[in-house]
Amino acid sequence: MVTTPIILAGESYKHKSLPLSAQQTINFYPQMQPNAAEKSNYILESWHGKTLFGTVSGGLDRGMFEHLGILYKVTGTTLYSVASDGTHTSLGTISGSARCIFAGIQTNVIICSAGTAYQWDGATLTTISDVDLESPNSVAHINNQIIYQGTGGRFGVSDVGDATSINGLNYATAESEPDNLVRVYTFNQTLYLLGEKTVEPWVNTGEGNPPFDRIEGGLLNVGCGALHSVANDDNYIYFLDDSHSIVSLRGSATALVETISTPAMSAEIKNYSTVSDAIGWCLKIDGQSFYVITFPTANKTWISVRPRTVKGVTIGGDWFELSSGVSGRDISNSYAYCFRKHLVADYSNGNIYELSDSVYTENGDPIIRIRDTAPIHGGLIKGAIGKSIEMNRFELILETGVGVLSGQGFNPEIMLSFSDDGGKTFCAEMFGTIGRLGEFQYKVEWFALGSFYSRIIRIRTSDPVYYSIHSASADIDVGI
Repeated sequence: MVTTPIILAGESYKHKSLPLSAQQTINFYPQMQPNAAEKSNYILESWHGKTLFGTVSGGLDRGMFEHLGILYKVTGTTLYSVASDGTHTSLGTISGSARCIFAGIQTNVIICSAGTAYQWDGATLTTISDVDLESPNSVAHINNQIIYQGTGGRFGVSDVGDATSINGLNYATAESEPDNLVRVYTFNQTLYLLGEKTVEPWVNTGEGNPPFDRIEGGLLNVGCGALHSVANDDNYIYFLDDSHSIVSLRGSATALVETISTPAMSAEIKNYSTVSDAIGWCLKIDGQSFYVITFPTANKTWISVRPRTVKGVTIGGDWFELSSGVSGRDISNSYAYCFRKHLVADYSNGNIYELSDSVYTENGDPIIRIRDTAPIHGGLIKGAIGKSIEMNRFELILETGVGVLSGQGFNPEIMLSFSDDGGKTFCAEMFGTIGRLGEFQYKVEWFALGSFYSRIIRIRTSDPVYYSIHSASADIDVGI
C-alpha cells in the first residue's frame, strides 16, 4: 500500500475530452502559497459571502459608479445616490432599460445609456442635448474632458470642463483600419478606441480639433466583443475579444495584448448563444487583483486572479467560477468600491450587497461550493501507468473545528463523491464532518472507495462556515 499525495486545488478547466480534464472550481478560490513549507502549493479558500448593504424597489440594476466618495446607482428608470448607511436618494429619471456607462468630470457625473447622455451636476439631472452629440453608447473622461462615442466609428470630445458642450469640429475617426467602434475607454492618460476588429490608442496633445492624435504603430489587431465587458485594474485593461477569448491589455505607449482565458474556457464561451451582453469589472482584495465577467444569457460567471510575483514565484492566473444557488451565474451585476467596502448590485432586484470574507452565506442563503479535481490515475505512482488502483482510504487535510455555535453549521459537513467515467456521472455523495467549534484535531477521511483506472474526486460544501482545504492524500494499492 502506498500513501500518495493528491493535488486537490486548481482552476476550472473542462476540456472537450472530459477524461483529460473535467476540473471545476465553483465558489472556492484556488490560492497559491509561495512558501515551500506549506502542505500544498495551492489551497482552496471560501470565496466571499454577501450581506445586505441597501435596497430600493422599482426595477432592476443598470449599473453603479463611485465618484468623489459618493455611490451612484441606476435601478429601473431612476438614478440614485446611495449613502454610507445604504439609504437611497432619488436624483431623477434615466429612460429605458439598457445598462449604463458612467464617467466623472469635476463634481459632475455623466451617465450614458442606449444613445442618450445625462449629466448630474449635484443639484439637477439633465439630458445632454447639444446638437453635435451623436447618440453615444459609451463615454469616458480624460484631462477634464468627456469623450463620447459617435456614429460611424467616430468619437467626439467635449469642451474643457463642460461635458454638455460638444463642438462639431471636435470629432475624429479611428484611422488605421476601417472599423465599427464598440467602446471609448481611457486608461493611463491614453484614449483607447475599441472597435469590432481593432483597438487604436490615441493621446491627448492639447492641440487641434479634436486635441488628440493617434499613436503611430500602436494599432492592436484585436476587437472588442462586448461593450460592457471592458474594465481595468491598476495595470491592465480587460475585455472579451472578437474571437471569444478574454484578453488583457497593458496600458502604455507600446500596448500589448495577452490572451488570459484558457483554451477550454474560450471554447466554452464560443458555444454561448449570446456573448455581446457580457458584463465585466475588476476588484482588488488583500492586494490581489481579480477580473469578473458574467454572461447573462448564458447564465455563467467567471473570475480570474491576475498573476503577480512574490519572492520570485508567480502567483495567480487561474480561472474559477462564481454561482448563486445550485447552478447559474452569480447574482452580482455591478460593482463599486465605496465607503471602504466592496459593493455589488443584485441583477434581479434593487439590493446592494457588501462582499465579506467573514460571511459564508449569500444574504442568508446557502453558498454551494464545488471542486472537481484533475484525474487521479496510475501515473501518480512510479511504474503504475495504465494499471488499476484500489483506493483504501482518502483523507482531506483542511482547517477543522470551524463550526458555529448553533444552527446550520454547528456540526459542519463536507460531501465526497467521485466519477470513474471522466466526469460524465458521479456516485452518491458520502458525508464527512469537519469538526464542531474548537475540535481542531478532527480527521476527515473516507474508507473502502473501490478500484478504478482514472477517477475524478468531487468535494462539495454548503454549510455557512469557513472552508480552507489545504491538500489530500490517499492510501492506494496498485492492481494490474
